[in-house]
Amino acid sequence: MTHLTDYSGHFRCILKAFLVTILIAIDFFNTAFAEPLTVGIFPRRDAAVTAKLFRPFAKYLEKELQRPVKLELSPNFNVFLKRLEERRYDLVHFNQFEYINAHKRLNYDVIAQNEEFGEKTIRGAIYVRRDSGIEHLEQLKGKNILFGGGKRAMMSYIVPTYLLRGAGLKKSDYKESFASNPPNAVLATFQRQADAGGAGEIVSRLPLVTNKIDIKDLNLIAVSEALPHLPWAVKLEMDSNLRTRITDLMLKMNTSKEGKEVLKRARLSAFNPAADWHYDAHRIIIDSVYAN
Repeated sequence: MTHLTDYSGHFRCILKAFLVTILIAIDFFNTAFAEPLTVGIFPRRDAAVTAKLFRPFAKYLEKELQRPVKLELSPNFNVFLKRLEERRYDLVHFNQFEYINAHKRLNYDVIAQNEEFGEKTIRGAIYVRRDSGIEHLEQLKGKNILFGGGKRAMMSYIVPTYLLRGAGLKKSDYKESFASNPPNAVLATFQRQADAGGAGEIVSRLPLVTNKIDIKDLNLIAVSEALPHLPWAVKLEMDSNLRTRITDLMLKMNTSKEGKEVLKRARLSAFNPAADWHYDAHRIIIDSVYAN
């Protein structure tokens, strides 16, 4: 009888170990052969620079999630927006304007936001050459203002336009033109190709700018209030466990040596928690600019 009991117990242990092995194998195949997690990055910079910055991040996610991760780059805003409309991205890095639209229309939900240069917020600004004689926004009447990106650029067009409206300037009071991106708006202003440039205040600290010009030759004549930084969002229908894992990974990256290195290569200091209501201040600015 004792031998039967021992045999039965031994069999149960073998069966339990076998079932655990099967479950581990199923989990492995489910992750290893799952559809790639597609990561989209809005073209704040050109595609080559964006690839260099964020490929390490995609590889980090792939390693930690143990599933394929595909980094999908867009050569310009139009391509990015087309792919966004198709909802090709599972995890996507937005500017604030595109996030607000995607949250409302395409069911994307924010999970984190950038921290850059140790700062959790970002400001829009208007640049002029220090020797231009322009010290106040009102002096831009009749001038050419070069904005970084198009009319959907939050910190380089919408916020600077909000500052201009606050100074009493209407759209007809100055000439609008557009650079391909925010750094180019600042560089072109330095090179006297425009009277003023609209871009994020942070642009004046980017190596792409500081390595080419003496930033001391430029002056910020208007800077917005501090606004929540650029967001990262996922599809609303994403599996809740996967959403939690991605969020936790991102928020904890600055606590490990490997994570810090990946952040550094992306020119980030951390990812911070974010919720949709954090972008209500942006909604007020957007409504004000586009109400007219």
